[in-house]
Amino acid sequence: MKFKKVVIIGTGLIGGSLGKALLKKGLAEEVVGICRRQSSLDRAIKEKAFTHGFVNSYEEAISGADIIFIATPVHTIREVLEKLACTVDSPDVVVTDVGSTKKEIVEYADSFKDKFVFVGGHPLAGSEKAGVEFSSPELFEGSVCILTPTIDTPEDSKNKLKGLWEETGAKVVELAPEKHDEYLAFSSHLPHVVAYALAGALEERVPLSMVATGFKDTTRIAASDATLWSDIFISNRDNVLRSIERYKEILSGIEKDIRDKSGEDLKKKLESYKKKRDEII
Repeated sequence: MKFKKVVIIGTGLIGGSLGKALLKKGLAEEVVGICRRQSSLDRAIKEKAFTHGFVNSYEEAISGADIIFIATPVHTIREVLEKLACTVDSPDVVVTDVGSTKKEIVEYADSFKDKFVFVGGHPLAGSEKAGVEFSSPELFEGSVCILTPTIDTPEDSKNKLKGLWEETGAKVVELAPEKHDEYLAFSSHLPHVVAYALAGALEERVPLSMVATGFKDTTRIAASDATLWSDIFISNRDNVLRSIERYKEILSGIEKDIRDKSGEDLKKKLESYKKKRDEII
């Protein structure tokens, strides 16, 4: 599988890694980037994430594109879709994204279905580090990429995108947009809520030399971009709140056993949670 032209809007970790993967594996003749600032484009070109690119210029950048990836923060995807609706020159062009929430985005993209084919996407790969300088062509190797097609999604468009992600090394899973948001609220969004909260709970009087490895390991993802994650939490608000409520129930049960000195009950809880974690890993 090889595409003539792939366009990536955004030059962060995911967009940069995708561009590098496409070029390294020979999956596209051209990988064209669209950035908001010249400095961002210059870094991406230097990192060899794109063959060339444009700054806030859509018409020339997307002309003749096979696939367009929106790799920008969740809160900007609507704006990008609107720009694409004014400039895409073929209804056969496949537009997709890499956002961490899907229902809201897929529903909005549906209003432009006469302009292009949209297939929601979310590669479950990343890092607490942000920026094209941390991108890697191997980022998606062994990862899972979720696609969220609808009943109106053309089979050939979906398969085109599925084949591309598989070529990067990812395993593709299809989910309904609302199921994606429900599952990811618990498996991805809640862990970030907890990591941020745990970092905030550390009292200032605790010397930094006393901060153990476990604390550093557990709060690693709290080093992630705060703007990005606040956008995700708000975009998936209802599901995130539900996951927080569930976490509070678990935490309250642990708290009660500690308060009541119910060692045996506490041990049983911890063993069951450990078993669940062991099964996941």
